[in-house]
Amino acid sequence: MPRTTKRDKFAELRALRQSGKKKFDTYEVEDADDLYEEVDENQYKKIVRDRLNQDDFVVDDNGEGYADDGREEWDRVQAYESESDGALPVRGKDRKSKKQRDEEQAKRDANDRDISEYFTKGAAKTQPKPKVIKTEEDDKFLADLLGEVDANVPAPLSRVPKKRDRSTERRKARALSPTREGRQPATKRTKMLDGSASSPLPSDNAMIEDDFEPLVEDEPAAPLDVPMSDAAPSSPAAKVAERRIQPKAEYEDDEYDDMMEVAHTGAVAAASVNLSASRQIKKVIKTEPLPTPVSSSPAKGPETAALDAASWNGIHEKLNVVNSSQSESSRSVGKMDYKDAIEEDGSLNMFWTDYTEVNGSLCLFGKVLNKKTGHHVSCFVKVDNILRKLYFLPRKHRVQRGVETTEQVEMVDVYNEVDNLMTNIKAGMYKIKSCTRKYAFELPDIPTESEYLKLLYPYTRPPLELGTKGETFSHVFGTNTSLFEQFVLWKEIKGPCWLKIEDADFGALKNASHCRLEVLVEHPNMVSTVDESEAPDTPPLTLMSLAMRTMFNPRDNKQEILAISARVYEDVSLSDTTPADQLPCRTFTLIRPQAAAFPLGFEKLAKDRRKGLIKLMKQESDILSFFLAQVDLVDPDVILGHQLEGVDYSILLNRLYEKKTHQWSRLGRLRRTQWPSSIGKVGGNVFAERQIMSGRLLCDLANDAGKSVMFKCQSWSLTEMCSLYLGGEVHRRDVDNEAALKTWATSKDGLMDYVSHAETDTYFVSALALRTQILPLTLVLTNLAGNSWARTLTGTRAERNEYILLHEFHKRKYICPDKQPFRGRGRVEDENQDEDGGETKKKDKYKGGLVFEPEKGLYDKFVLVMDFNSLYPSIIQEFNICFTTVDRSFVSDDDDAVPRVPEEQKPAILPELISRLVDRRRQVKSLMKDKSATPDQIATWDIKQLALKLTANSMYGCLGYTKSRFYARPLAMLTTYKGREILRSTKDLAESMSLQVIYGDTDSVMINANVDNVADALKVGREFKMEVNKRYKRLEIDIDNIFRRILLQAKKKYAAVNLVEVNGKYIEKLEVKGLDMKRREYCPLSRDISKRILDEILSGDETELSVQRIHEYLREIAGKMREQAIPAQKYIILTQLGKAPKEYPNADSMPQVQVALRELARGKTMRKGDVVSYIITGDSKTTSEPAAKRAYTPQDVLKADSGLSPDVEWYIGKQIFPPVERLCANIIGTSTAQLADNLGLDVRRYANNQSSSASASNRDLEIHPLESQIPDAIRFQSCARLSLRCRACKAAAPFEGLLLSAADRVTPAGVACPSCAAVLPTLSVVAQVEAAVRAQTARYYEGWLVCDDAGCGNRTRQMSVYGSRCLGPKGLARDCMGRMRYEMGERDVYNQLVYFASLWDVDKAKALAEAGQVGGGGGKDGEGVVSAGEVKDRVLALAEQNRKRFETVKGVVDKYLDKCGRQWVAMDTLFSKLGFVAA
Repeated sequence: MPRTTKRDKFAELRALRQSGKKKFDTYEVEDADDLYEEVDENQYKKIVRDRLNQDDFVVDDNGEGYADDGREEWDRVQAYESESDGALPVRGKDRKSKKQRDEEQAKRDANDRDISEYFTKGAAKTQPKPKVIKTEEDDKFLADLLGEVDANVPAPLSRVPKKRDRSTERRKARALSPTREGRQPATKRTKMLDGSASSPLPSDNAMIEDDFEPLVEDEPAAPLDVPMSDAAPSSPAAKVAERRIQPKAEYEDDEYDDMMEVAHTGAVAAASVNLSASRQIKKVIKTEPLPTPVSSSPAKGPETAALDAASWNGIHEKLNVVNSSQSESSRSVGKMDYKDAIEEDGSLNMFWTDYTEVNGSLCLFGKVLNKKTGHHVSCFVKVDNILRKLYFLPRKHRVQRGVETTEQVEMVDVYNEVDNLMTNIKAGMYKIKSCTRKYAFELPDIPTESEYLKLLYPYTRPPLELGTKGETFSHVFGTNTSLFEQFVLWKEIKGPCWLKIEDADFGALKNASHCRLEVLVEHPNMVSTVDESEAPDTPPLTLMSLAMRTMFNPRDNKQEILAISARVYEDVSLSDTTPADQLPCRTFTLIRPQAAAFPLGFEKLAKDRRKGLIKLMKQESDILSFFLAQVDLVDPDVILGHQLEGVDYSILLNRLYEKKTHQWSRLGRLRRTQWPSSIGKVGGNVFAERQIMSGRLLCDLANDAGKSVMFKCQSWSLTEMCSLYLGGEVHRRDVDNEAALKTWATSKDGLMDYVSHAETDTYFVSALALRTQILPLTLVLTNLAGNSWARTLTGTRAERNEYILLHEFHKRKYICPDKQPFRGRGRVEDENQDEDGGETKKKDKYKGGLVFEPEKGLYDKFVLVMDFNSLYPSIIQEFNICFTTVDRSFVSDDDDAVPRVPEEQKPAILPELISRLVDRRRQVKSLMKDKSATPDQIATWDIKQLALKLTANSMYGCLGYTKSRFYARPLAMLTTYKGREILRSTKDLAESMSLQVIYGDTDSVMINANVDNVADALKVGREFKMEVNKRYKRLEIDIDNIFRRILLQAKKKYAAVNLVEVNGKYIEKLEVKGLDMKRREYCPLSRDISKRILDEILSGDETELSVQRIHEYLREIAGKMREQAIPAQKYIILTQLGKAPKEYPNADSMPQVQVALRELARGKTMRKGDVVSYIITGDSKTTSEPAAKRAYTPQDVLKADSGLSPDVEWYIGKQIFPPVERLCANIIGTSTAQLADNLGLDVRRYANNQSSSASASNRDLEIHPLESQIPDAIRFQSCARLSLRCRACKAAAPFEGLLLSAADRVTPAGVACPSCAAVLPTLSVVAQVEAAVRAQTARYYEGWLVCDDAGCGNRTRQMSVYGSRCLGPKGLARDCMGRMRYEMGERDVYNQLVYFASLWDVDKAKALAEAGQVGGGGGKDGEGVVSAGEVKDRVLALAEQNRKRFETVKGVVDKYLDKCGRQWVAMDTLFSKLGFVAA
């Protein structure tokens, strides 16, 4: 057929017009085949269901909301939008009303019909319901109930009331909506940035600039402006369809903020995820309203505070942020082909890193090498058919009904009883055989070696109860042995290593995990370890560091996620020492608006950002879905963070749970469909939370493992960690999150700085982890112990000790003790107690190390510290102490008898293990001396020697830890006994050599060398070392420190100038142990002052000169404090919570608890072990409120409009004076009174202050004058002053009595107001005086007790069982030797009443005036004596004029004085001892 040209078409059209015809008249419909297949209702549903089940045709939706609900295009309503960037919302008359939009929505709902409606149309119509006629009154009533509610909800009219939010918070949030003029039009590009579109536009650079989004190649090229119609409620695309169908750019200004936001595809509830390809249950999808957190609705307009963000923006700009990671060809998005990972012999090599146990199977996670790309990818290995191993110890005689018979038990009898047990629990397959095993632990009546019946049965069957006994067997071992423990002991797998998997099934598992390769191992024999000589290097890991920003929603009383920032480091070698700022990384930040919308211009600013992706989301569920998609895409091996456990990680899990986020299990690597039962409940469960992360390692810098690595920290805040361990010019700045969201982060630039701060925190976290080498250190520790890497990262030292002993004894055919269960919450810190056997609130379990009483004072001669190297491990080796050698048969658990030293000379298991660790460390340290070693090699060896040292030194700990399965009190007692014995003999040896031992503690002694130069001191030390080391085989003593000068204060408390050798020269370095300046409970200012005074004391100058400088410095610093010239940051006190804040019974007297409770009320997390920072504010002189009530966080105090300032007097009395007094206690030339005077404190209060060692009997011998003989200025100095309030001007002013107030307060008409000169009515004065008297007597009856030790400050109303002894700041009857006294005793309340009475005593005022004393009765001393003159005449005149009034007031006080028993003397009691009896 010839081709028709355009010219021919026009000619044909012209001819038709001339003839008066149309082309339509001649158009013929061409016959065609059937376009549609005719199906019935069930067939149509099956087709749709099949389409839904084929949900893997797209690689990944990446959290972007792509979804297909399987329906045909004729069910979808077409809606078109303008794609021009300048499209504006329709205004004026063209805007559709609410009623019109509801009608259109109803039409769209009508189009979503079932296919059966096409065939039944007209057959049987449902009768319409009678329309309810609404009156105007009904409309008004409904409007009052609903308020201003948005009507743009794409739902049927009958469901509108159910979807509306009628809360008052919702209406308040609407009032803060941006005005019409202040909002930009919603363009297509802005929509993409919000993350609400279903797929990224190819031209949108903001979406793909960092190459984070997976490429979707098979996505159908549907026009973006054609939205889907409403999806079926059971479809995961329902919310996408519901959002798309809304008419865009047509929302009214007053309705935009209240528009119900709908989660996209990634936010489908976990219960509705179609994992089993089954028809899903139809559910009604509920839309989520916009949250209204307290930080999103400030009452006042935002005031942008001056904030210098250059400190963190500059750091972020210097980082090596790349836009793409691997090449597109090497990126692994979906599952990999197993053929690219297997070896030539068909086996698979995997480096395992983590595990979990699921339904009797062990699931291993690790890394395999993709030989096609050359990169390591994640792998999941499921090991089935691991069997339990139980050992039954036969009885000698059968026991029936609890009574032992004479019938001897044969092994066949045990076999029959065990066989019946297995039949009862329906064990199915099981194996039984006899074997010989040894036992050497603490259970009584267990033979050293005996024949056992060994039982093997699957872990899929229920375990036997711990402690099960039978007629023919007395003990069963291994009932609660975990699956992982059984596997690693059997296969001798010690920590993460390369495993060889043979004959694996690569096709049995489908989507069981989120790993790239999935393998099924049908039997454990298919798994074996690869020999170290043949094993490849440890594979590189992918690290992801997180920083979250949350805000408190007061309506739900929950923390919600505002932003998540993540930084990804791919293929990081654990032996690489490259700093974090030089490693290539990628970063992305997800943020949602805290109010209705982002600040004007922020979208463009985020899009134009050069480094790192900033993804703008509408709501929290979008953030969660996108974050999970990125986790699945990046597939990190390690999640790094600060305060993840219990804080950020718990919040993240809670929000995933609350939002029912789709595929929440992508947070870990095991695919799960059901949440653990404890998730979502109050308190949660730390173990369940860790299980969700299975497959990925959680490295929290603030948990016990991080704290043990960064031991220099006191508060373990991220800022402190950075300052101590990153050093240089890297300084992190703390930001008050709540204040930032209300002030400077409300502008576009401020919000960008806020995002940059979170991004920089992700760098700080990763930099700290790499600098401290926490990952390689914990890896080596795990390899030494043989436990799991994830558990080591939580800081469980006791578990490591258990596993290393389990491996050793299992290899030697010993039956190991079972893990004893304990009730209640297990705490990780309980496993990390000190090696001395543990000090608890109860009595000591056994005696620990020996500590000599120190010879206190300042030593100017050289002092040597002689220290035994690893004393307790060396004692175990020296005396061959082991479970297998020490006889404990005669020692009971409550007996303090020490077992005998074993006579066996052959090294036992425990000494041999420690010796092997010590020898390996010695070899590694010799390798470090090789000058040709690279920095990476030296770093690796240093980590290894440190891990060996930590492991060897902690071996003793498991012997004395009561919750350890290897707890052996007799062995621990013998070890510490020999330690005390060795220390005593060492002291005796030193004294025999004419050397003075000034102090000794557990494993070291301090010797006064009594020489003036280093050479002579070293000579003395070497001679002493040689004499000591002659006595032992494994024990070695060495010179640990050389002190040039030392101030020895008390046990475990000293400060010294240590000589440290650097490059052949000795330099001086201050070393402080146990002093107040090393405790976090003292503020930085207190530590600075203590440091300055120590420098003076240890300067070596003349004592008089040093004391003079100390006094001058104290006067100077006290003056600056009172002038408020010292920054408030210097007053911050850090105190660790010993329990949960709400568990404290005396919370009112503890500042840290008050601050913690206040933070809890704000929605923050405060737990046991957290360190609370606070500042005591106010003025102790003018307020009676306790200091605990005046404690506030530094953020509260540092706010510009807070009006809070540090309580200088409290700090001088409680934080400055006590440590200064203790430092100078042994210094000649100063005293407590002098120190108090120089600090501006009341000298009389400290004049008779004795040290804490002074006995109570000495205090009783002190002579005090009669109170009546003490001048009023001194006697009444501590009394509360009387303040009288004027009823006319409402002003209050102190009243000091007739004598001192005659000039301005007392008139012939009575007491006058100094402000307005109005006379106070006598009735008013009487009432106010009586109120003051009652207030002071109430203080007495409250019975508050305070500690007389200035450094303790304990205040309580609870009586101690120790009598007057202080229980200390923690209530443990330690850390304080002070005595408790009443805050207001009998004498105090009596003096207070006498003082009040003296103010109105006319005769006393006249007598003092006649004597010419002006400074008498008001407590103002120092005003001198004046001659009788005008003042005398005025006082005498006023006294007579006001006698009646003043006597009336004095009578009120006298009434209370008459009731006070202190002014009366019981004569009968006094003279009864002399034999006089009252008549």
